[in-house]
Amino acid sequence: MKIARALWALVILGVTLGCDDSEELAAKAKAEAATKAAAAERAADDAKAEAARQQRIADAKAAPARAEARTAIQKTLSTGDRTAMDLKERMAKLKGKAKTSAEAASAEYDKLRTAAERDVEGLNQTSGAAWDTLKAQTDKDVEALKAALDAFTKAVGH
Repeated sequence: MKIARALWALVILGVTLGCDDSEELAAKAKAEAATKAAAAERAADDAKAEAARQQRIADAKAAPARAEARTAIQKTLSTGDRTAMDLKERMAKLKGKAKTSAEAASAEYDKLRTAAERDVEGLNQTSGAAWDTLKAQTDKDVEALKAALDAFTKAVGH
């Protein structure tokens, strides 16, 4: 009986020690996983910071060209506005069908001018890839504005 008790004591002790080891291993694995997750998070944060730094550098290098592009667009809009004001003064003297046609052309010009102005405001506030995308849209809108100004000029009979 003493031998049986001793054997049971050894079995229980072995099971207890085995459980303790598995708990320690689980805790160790959990700690290693947490350490790896923290390292991955730090690496991701470092990558984001580096990408942001590179973006700031690219924006700084592109700033002069972007300012020049905005100035050219604004100059085109100002020239168009002066022409449109002249045409609106002449439109006041028109009568009948010619006046109706000129008013429609003027309204179209005004609508496209508003869109172009909104684009220019956006160019002042954006950077990076968004700036390039908006610049392409602005170029399209400015071309449409020029076409509308030409139609306005023809409607007034300039």
